[in-house]
Amino acid sequence: MSDAKDVIKRIQTNHCSGNVEASAFRRHVAEASDYRIKSTRRISGSTRVRIDLPDPRTGEMDISDYVHSGVWRYVICGSYDEAHDFQWFTIDQLKPLLNKNRKPWNRANLQRYQALLHKLTTSSSLNCDQLYGVKYGNPTRPERNRHHLGKSYMGCELKAS
Repeated sequence: MSDAKDVIKRIQTNHCSGNVEASAFRRHVAEASDYRIKSTRRISGSTRVRIDLPDPRTGEMDISDYVHSGVWRYVICGSYDEAHDFQWFTIDQLKPLLNKNRKPWNRANLQRYQALLHKLTTSSSLNCDQLYGVKYGNPTRPERNRHHLGKSYMGCELKAS
């Protein structure tokens, strides 16, 4: 579970492809798959995070294969603040194994979040390839998506098998 300004792009770029440095999800999958993670300091002072193998791309390809074998669900939230808070509600409710952090959420929004969670858990499951070309909205009704383009909608994601 997480929030993003363009959750579809985030799933495509950081999770379906990408690497353990750019995606906490991929990093958790790597650790759950018994890959060791190596962090080193760059000259710039930032931290480089890689799978600790002679060729880290081998491990990244394994993770990509795993991610591509699953499906995704998402829901569009009304604002970043809502998406951010909703992710903590959803993590609290679903207790996904890869989401190790738990944070409080605004209980005044319980009814709204229950409705969003229902929408999320009953939405169509899409694999990574089905997400390509989807922009903010309903992948089965792309004509509706144009109304969301250019707006700062947020979403939450769910990896389901």
